[in-house]
Amino acid sequence: MKNIKSYLILMLWALLLLGGSFACKKTDPCESKTCLNGGTCDSGDCNCTERWTGETCGTQKTPTSIKLSKLELTKYPAKTTTGGNWDPSDGPDVYMKIYKGTTLIWTGPVFPLPLDPVSGQNPVFFPATKPELTSPAEEYTIELWDKDTAPDTDDFMGGLKFKAYTETNNFPESLRIECTGCSTGYKVDLEYIF
Repeated sequence: MKNIKSYLILMLWALLLLGGSFACKKTDPCESKTCLNGGTCDSGDCNCTERWTGETCGTQKTPTSIKLSKLELTKYPAKTTTGGNWDPSDGPDVYMKIYKGTTLIWTGPVFPLPLDPVSGQNPVFFPATKPELTSPAEEYTIELWDKDTAPDTDDFMGGLKFKAYTETNNFPESLRIECTGCSTGYKVDLEYIF
């Protein structure tokens, strides 16, 4: 009986010591925290990347501006609206314009070669001065023009309205600005500025 009593006391002390060590164990505040979109946890708080905000980095941050680093013409009319050639001897000499509302914010250079609709190739512009959309959530218009020499005036070939940013678009690398019945189409590469 004495041995059992000693054994029980010893077991009780062991349980108290073991329980005390569990009580002293510190919990990691990041153990149950999930940070999204590349965010990292530090002391229970998510440190978000520059594009994201919120408790778990799940909310997009609106960029201060967006630059268009590459503009590709994906669709353009081979003939004028009357069925004639854009220029007497070859295809159109094109350039693009971008408007914010009715305000012209960028005019691109004339593409170095006249377009050849038969080739099926899409001309690509890498502007030295990148068009900058300073109100990313607002609507813009991109237009295509055929450059003519005086006394002729430049010919409008078509244009489309677009928004480069929405609160749920997850920051795409490029944006297609197209529609089925439209005369022109564009693909632009986007650089986000925060």
